[in-house]
Amino acid sequence: MPSVGNTDPIENVPHAAYDGRAEVRFAAMETRIAAVEVDVAVIRTSFATQDDVQSLRAEIHAATERIMTVLYEHKLEFTIALAKQREDLTAALAKQREDLTAALTKQREDLTAALTKQREDLTAALTMQREDLTASMVEQRVELHKTLMSHTWKLYGFASLLMGGVYFIARYVH
Repeated sequence: MPSVGNTDPIENVPHAAYDGRAEVRFAAMETRIAAVEVDVAVIRTSFATQDDVQSLRAEIHAATERIMTVLYEHKLEFTIALAKQREDLTAALAKQREDLTAALTKQREDLTAALTKQREDLTAALTMQREDLTASMVEQRVELHKTLMSHTWKLYGFASLLMGGVYFIARYVH
């Protein structure tokens, strides 16, 4: 924007004779008027008119409406996608729950079968061990009685021999 800061003074100097200063003053005024005209033209082109403001408002309003429509459509699409994702997740969780329940049921059945078999094997082993222990105890009891009877007869024999010796000494030695 051209400035009007022209420093040529427009003076009204009192002179008696015409020396051409009026021409200079008019030329300076014309220059300043031309600068003001340029400034006014720049202002007119730079600044909006009432019609421009109204059309800008209408454009902004239309753009706002388009944006709101797009946002509403986006929100609707997002809500639909979220609902679909929620349904998919619920279905996946239900399937996973069923699979986990089936796996746990199978594992429990396998564990129960294994524990039942192990209990039967343990019971059979304990029964066999008890029978072996009972048979061994019976054998040891019989062996103990035989040994006791053998020692008892040996003790009777020794006692009889000792009594015979005492009797012999008492009868024949005195």
